[in-house]
Amino acid sequence: MTNKKQTGSYYTPEYLAGFISKKVLLNFEENTSISLLEPSVGDGAFISEFGKNKSLKIKLTALDINSEELKKASNKWSTKNAVFTKIDFLNFESKTKFSAIIGNPPYIKKSLLTDEQIAICKIIHANENLSDKSVKNIWTTFLIKSNTLLKKDGVLAFVLPSELLQVKFAEEIREYLKSQFVRIEIYTFNDLMFECKGQDTIVLIAYKKHNERGEFFTNIEFKEELENNSYHLKNNNLLVDSNVKWTHHFLTTDELNFLENIKQRLKTVDYYTNSQPGIVTAANNFFIINKEIEKKYNLSKYTKPIIQKGFFVNGSVVFDDKNILELENSNHPTRLLQLNNEDKISKKLSEYLLLGTTQKIQERYKCKIRNNWYVIPNISTVPDALFFKRCHNYPKLLKNNSTAFVTDSAYKVNMKSDYNLNSFIFSFYNSITLVFAETNGRYYGGGVLELTPSEFKKLPIPYHLISTEEFENFTVDFENKKNIEEILSKNDRIILADLLNLSDDEIVKIQSIRKKLINKRLKNPSKI
Repeated sequence: MTNKKQTGSYYTPEYLAGFISKKVLLNFEENTSISLLEPSVGDGAFISEFGKNKSLKIKLTALDINSEELKKASNKWSTKNAVFTKIDFLNFESKTKFSAIIGNPPYIKKSLLTDEQIAICKIIHANENLSDKSVKNIWTTFLIKSNTLLKKDGVLAFVLPSELLQVKFAEEIREYLKSQFVRIEIYTFNDLMFECKGQDTIVLIAYKKHNERGEFFTNIEFKEELENNSYHLKNNNLLVDSNVKWTHHFLTTDELNFLENIKQRLKTVDYYTNSQPGIVTAANNFFIINKEIEKKYNLSKYTKPIIQKGFFVNGSVVFDDKNILELENSNHPTRLLQLNNEDKISKKLSEYLLLGTTQKIQERYKCKIRNNWYVIPNISTVPDALFFKRCHNYPKLLKNNSTAFVTDSAYKVNMKSDYNLNSFIFSFYNSITLVFAETNGRYYGGGVLELTPSEFKKLPIPYHLISTEEFENFTVDFENKKNIEEILSKNDRIILADLLNLSDDEIVKIQSIRKKLINKRLKNPSKI
């Protein structure tokens, strides 16, 4: 899928446009004519497919903000019964409603929209009783506005980011869709079937009128499934009615009930700990430096050790000053430039700050609101433990035995007074907690799992008190493991079997669900 960054456009491959177009047309087999709206026509992939239909009279309204793309699209429409208009869909008005609205709306974050666009988005959402919180990306407003322009028996068919299924702000959108359409079909994919780096994509087809009601899901392994209709849509009412994210539609009702029953027996992370995001520098490449830069500008009196990325702490559950030295020796940036408003600016420090102003770092929003752009606020204290919000194979929770701070790539974790850090970290590494890390979090292109602060805090955890010696043995086992399954296998016997009294079959079931979730996230279709 071709990415046009200026307009947030991701153009749709022909096979997918063909599938969606045919699905929409099936709904109108008994009609002689329909009205069709494409609010962001792009290069015309969808209308090209609709134009091949000879049995149905189609009145087309095609919109786009880009005049060049609009012209390309118009050349793909062979009949005269069409209007091509250069306009931002946010400003589009129509007295008539449409039989079908299709397309691939732009994906533009709120921060990149103009003030006028944001204001219009808020009005559109408010008119549908949706909050400002749902205005996070322009695709949500395209979706909401399109619904208001549909006839009572209309069909909506959009290519959308998988954010719809999993992120917090989209919960409200999902509930809105359920209230507006009698049937919703969601098509997810095992691979990034589009050429848009890091953007996991789904297809939504929603019907105002349909004989088979409900929310239906399918996962597409290969594009040939769409071409020969060999996929199978499954209804999953429990998923839709629960708080489980729709990305996990392949979990069965039995599995969802099973997990929920165990969850009800457990306290969550925030019961045992206080946690908050790490340091926001606003410009890590400037404020976090290596020893070479520190020495060149005589900055050692102004710096403190810091862990910048989770990538730097692979393979252990303890991080100490020895690990910081290892990172320094590898020339990784490990020094945080911590300046105070009262600091006297030396000549060499002034030279370094000049590098920052040359890069216009002082104009970045978080720097602009500081008293001095180079003084990072809220550095606070060194955390007891670190939880890195993004991971690949498994979440990373580490005891911090160093003097290092951490960036907002991690959450700072401190224990509440009645609980023990070693025991908490040991207890975290069990299959049920890691299952809920998968279901609570969201994932992105490349299989990255991310948990927001609230998602981390609400992870269920069976707390098991251990001795110092047991934690030391656990640390050695963790560092010497071949894979995380070795650790989980040992801990599950202690935590799930002995502490929770789960049977062998129940533990195997939990482990199987976790593998299913990970294989979906890491795009291993044959193992789901």
